[in-house]
Amino acid sequence: MLLALGVATPAQAAYVNVTSAGSITGSAVVGQRLTVSNGSYTGPNGTRLGRQWLRCDNSWTTNCAWIGGATSTQYTLTTSDKGKWLRLALYAYYGKDFDFEVSNATNAIAAAPTPTPTPTRTPTPTPAKTAVPVISPAPTATATPVPTPTEDFNSVDVPPTGGQPSGDPVAAPVAQPSPAATVEKQKTAAKKKAKARMIKPYPTVRIRGRVTRSGADVALLTVRAPRGVRITLTCRGRSCPLREVAQATSLFHIQQFERELRAGTKLTITVTKPRYISKVTTITIRKGKGKGPARVDRCRRPGESKLIACPKRS
Repeated sequence: MLLALGVATPAQAAYVNVTSAGSITGSAVVGQRLTVSNGSYTGPNGTRLGRQWLRCDNSWTTNCAWIGGATSTQYTLTTSDKGKWLRLALYAYYGKDFDFEVSNATNAIAAAPTPTPTPTRTPTPTPAKTAVPVISPAPTATATPVPTPTEDFNSVDVPPTGGQPSGDPVAAPVAQPSPAATVEKQKTAAKKKAKARMIKPYPTVRIRGRVTRSGADVALLTVRAPRGVRITLTCRGRSCPLREVAQATSLFHIQQFERELRAGTKLTITVTKPRYISKVTTITIRKGKGKGPARVDRCRRPGESKLIACPKRS
């Protein structure tokens, strides 16, 4: 399925301009708190601001992953940050005008120091008492009893009902499921699989923009879904601004990807809800005159990884 993009329109005047994301202070150690300064921007009245902490693989890249829920001026480092570099993105928008800046990276996050254990005091051993030998009296001779003669006979235990003689223990047979039980188990599994329902109302992914020589200039990217879902976008390609963005929201305006993306970039948008069938939309940016992004919508059942054709909506 192809998504047709709109015809190019003259660029709007840039009303919003973020000039600094602020500087990060604090100790780069797990368990410590980082603080970022306010940063700076210009824009008309009504311009809105937002912040997002990022976790990066090195100190120079801007291809970082978002840290879920980390949107304030302070952030406490966790074990997931160990060995990473943290940055903060400050973004501002007014209407359709959007701009952002990313701060310098922190030092590599170090592990929390291991507390010095308190030495255990070794108790002074108590000297053992010398044992006094005990002289035992000489044993008294005892007459050996003469065994009473008995008659040989064969003894057979009466086996329990439906069992084996108790004289020779036999391992209990392992119960094998009957064919009817196997069929019933398969029916139960099929019913559980059939109970998985589609998310209602059906999630809607919308992308709009224009085709360029090198790919596409995305002007709008939104996902609309009901409450209780989680929306995740993963990006593969050299022009990805971020590798992953995730939000638990019913309307997700993914502004970070409203920019020019080069051909070969692949966006995968997944909408999930516990015990419901997930929707997976894949958008591939293509190159060539008149070739808009290629789009495929598929579904995935709970607990499975295989993508399938989405069931018909009732």
